[in-house]
Amino acid sequence: MVKVNIEEFILYRDIFDDEIIKIALDLLENKLEESDLLKNQYFLLQSLLIKNVEPPFMGSYWQGYLAEKITSSENVFSLECEREKLHNNIMAIAEKEFKMIQELYNYDWSQLAAKWGDKDTSLMVGTINPVYRETTTIHQILSDGNIYDLKVYYTEKGCGIFSRYIAFKWHEKSGLSGIQNYDKITFDDLTGYDRQKEQLIENTEYFLNGKKTNNILLYGDRGTGKSSSVKALLNKYKDRKLKMIEITKDQICSFPEIIKTIGQRGYRFIIFIDDLSFEEFETEYKYFKAILEGGLEVKPENTVIYATSNRRNIIKETWKDQNELDNEMHISDSIQEKISLVDRFGITITYPSPDKNLFLRIVSDIANKEQVQIPKEILYQEAMKWEMRYHGFSGRSARQFMDYMVSKSQEYKIAE
Repeated sequence: MVKVNIEEFILYRDIFDDEIIKIALDLLENKLEESDLLKNQYFLLQSLLIKNVEPPFMGSYWQGYLAEKITSSENVFSLECEREKLHNNIMAIAEKEFKMIQELYNYDWSQLAAKWGDKDTSLMVGTINPVYRETTTIHQILSDGNIYDLKVYYTEKGCGIFSRYIAFKWHEKSGLSGIQNYDKITFDDLTGYDRQKEQLIENTEYFLNGKKTNNILLYGDRGTGKSSSVKALLNKYKDRKLKMIEITKDQICSFPEIIKTIGQRGYRFIIFIDDLSFEEFETEYKYFKAILEGGLEVKPENTVIYATSNRRNIIKETWKDQNELDNEMHISDSIQEKISLVDRFGITITYPSPDKNLFLRIVSDIANKEQVQIPKEILYQEAMKWEMRYHGFSGRSARQFMDYMVSKSQEYKIAE
């Protein structure tokens, strides 16, 4: 029988505040009255089923739940491992606690399950799949690893929400939430714009290597691949502890809260603002200028801002502005105030609309990747009709055209 003294835990105390873990320990240590035993047993099994939305790849539902708690725990040990700044004393404490947690993970519940009359169907009983022993997973570590394996795991994978997701959205009330189904686009999916992609990759490489880095504005016509290029960075560098947080223009004022959440974490964060623009009556751009450069609160070195815009100067200019400037004494000051926002990005990468040749090349590349069997002559004729009928030359238009043609491809299939 495993005896766990919760008072001995310093780092992983949060795990034992969990209701399911508490009930499991009460059952394991035989602390419950006979009348409460069956009720709590089934409550525990029901809770494990609800919490484990997907069955664990290895072991029992109990092991899956405990493993998830270990990866989610944000304590001094896991956070210092994540930042690669671990103190020896913390390592010693973690080693002691890890051995006790490992006993819980590997405990043989079969005798208790048999006593409950539930040996064959119990969610507490399971075995480790040998296939997974070849890879370093949290289950392998808890099964027969050591504290140094866990240290490496936290260093490479992180802890808490950042161990489970690479892409995030920001919410005013609840903070960060992970994006389960993020865009899997890669640079190989983006035809053309080689110079632009090289600039973006170079700056990001500097960022990941801890060098001085510029914020970037990707400016150009709609549908030219600006947003897709930024998203492709995440898929290219996700194994190098790169994370991406998408925020809207309206959330720029939440920047201090975002920084408080991520500033001390052991990852590199791209804060991504898509389709950034301000109307002439909006004054948030002044706050955003201070964020980019010039405010008292400095952007942490593990954070960079990438934004896209269809407007060259981001802030909308109208003839009304010109009329007002005619009556203003220092005209150049007003103009400079509005265009200085772009200057603070450091790097501006321009994405012009593709010409006819690049448009058809994009169409051809998509057709090849999706194995659409349509003669090129017919494909190009239909693409030009699409371009005139709908959205002109752009990568997005080429993608939309090919989505349409995939459905039509059977009509043009070449007989073998």
